[in-house]
Amino acid sequence: MSASLLERRLHFVVGKGGVGKTTVAAALALTLARRGRRTLAVEMEPGGRLAALLGREADPRLYVLHVDGRTALEEYLSLVIPVKRLLATVFQSKVYQYFVAAAPGLKELMTVGKIWYEATRREGGQPAWDALVVDAPATGHSLQYLRMPQAARETFGAGLVQREATKITELLRDRRATAVHLVTLAEEMPVIETLEMRGQLTGALQLPLGYVIANRLHRRHFDPAAVERLRAAAKAAPAPEHALHCVAERAAEESGWSDINAASLARLRAGIGDAPLVELPFLFVEEFARTELEQVARLLEAGMAGRAEAAARPRSRSS
Repeated sequence: MSASLLERRLHFVVGKGGVGKTTVAAALALTLARRGRRTLAVEMEPGGRLAALLGREADPRLYVLHVDGRTALEEYLSLVIPVKRLLATVFQSKVYQYFVAAAPGLKELMTVGKIWYEATRREGGQPAWDALVVDAPATGHSLQYLRMPQAARETFGAGLVQREATKITELLRDRRATAVHLVTLAEEMPVIETLEMRGQLTGALQLPLGYVIANRLHRRHFDPAAVERLRAAAKAAPAPEHALHCVAERAAEESGWSDINAASLARLRAGIGDAPLVELPFLFVEEFARTELEQVARLLEAGMAGRAEAAARPRSRSS
C-alpha cells in the first residue's frame, strides 16, 4: 500500500493551521523528486512558505508553482479568447470584475481546475509532471476547494462547466492517481478536526485518503523522582541555580507533552481505520532551515516505508 500511494501522481496535503502542513508538503515534494520523479509543488495560499522552504536549489527535478483562482480564470479565458485586444477589454470591464468578486466558488473551482490541468498536461506525448504535491489551505478552506468541482457538476446543466467539473471530479476520486494526506498534531483539537475531515473526505466527497501524518511528536519520559531531586538541589544550592531549575522544568514539560501525545495518538489510530499512519518526531532546533527540511524528508520517507527508527539514527559525515 505504501509504495502505491507514493507512486500516485497527485498529492494533496491538508491539515489544521499550525500543524506543520507546509513543511510536510515540502518534504514530500523533495522526497518524490529525489526518487527520480519530475515534481511540481503547488502553493494555493498567497504569501505561503512552500517556495521559501524548498528554495531554488532544492533539486533539478523539483519546481514550485503558486496558483490562485483569478489568475487561473484569466489563463483559461486566454485559451478560449485568442484575440488579445478583446481579452484585454473583457478583463477591464466592470461586469467581469464584479463577476469574479461575486460568483460563489468560482475562484476555488478555477484553482482546482488549474491543478487538474497541470496534472493531465502532456509535453511531447509524455506527462508534463510525474508528480504534483499540493500544499492545500487550512482544513475548512481545503474542503471548499475539494468540494467545489463536485458541486459545480451537480449544479450546472449539460454544457462546458459540467463537462470540465466532471473531469476534475473524476481525477480527484481516482485511487490510482490521487491521494489526500492528512497532517495533524497528536493533541485533542487537531485530532478531532482530522477525524472529522477524514469522515468528509471518505464520505460525501469519496476522495482517496493517503497517509495520516502525526507531526512534532514528543516521546521522552523522565523519572519523576529524578526531576524532584533536581528541583530540590536547585533550592538547596548556596546561590540560585537557575540552570538546574530550568533542566527540571523542561524535563517535566517534556514528560507531560509525551503523555498528551501518546493519549491523542491512541485516539487517532482508533479513528483512522486502515489509513497508514506516519509519525514524525519534534525537532529541537532554534531555527528551521534547509538542514531540518532534509531531515524531515528522510524521516517522512522512512516512515512511509515503515523505517522511521532507522532514519532517525545519526548518519556519519563523509569528508
